Amino acid sequence: MGVRLAIRFKSLDDYIAKQRGRQRAMTPPEMDAVYRFADRMLQYIKDRWPVDTGTSRDKWTYELNPTPGQMGLTIENEMYYAEYVHLAGGTAESPLWETLLPEAFNLVKDALLSAALAAVDQTERRVARDIARGQSARDAALSAQRGREPSAVPSLDDLLSDLFGV
Repeated sequence: MGVRLAIRFKSLDDYIAKQRGRQRAMTPPEMDAVYRFADRMLQYIKDRWPVDTGTSRDKWTYELNPTPGQMGLTIENEMYYAEYVHLAGGTAESPLWETLLPEAFNLVKDALLSAALAAVDQTERRVARDIARGQSARDAALSAQRGREPSAVPSLDDLLSDLFGV
């Protein structure tokens, strides 16, 4: 059966809606901020997971959901016996994942939220800056969603010039 724990980022979802004036998906830099801490959580879990063959330890994964209104992180171990793994001297009735996963999240949650909110602020400042520079609100938001600076998107003339020296 395995183990699956869903962590909802309601405060991040709400903060984005407040800053933007409506809900929106996370941008790549915002997702990167979460990924850094999700990687730390996974490493923490793997470092404390008992190992006979390493099979169940290596099955720990996570998936970020950047969808507006549903933002969150799912930590999962699909190994069928992962839900029964326990420390030496423990029993299957006291599975390790029930304490280890919340412990891993609690270690990073404040820093994760702080980094994600700072990334949201940076995104919103960038969108406001691009609008002030004359870019349409739609184009500024799309550039932010793609994680690119507007100048990083070459024009057709730039591409042709690079290819043909025209």
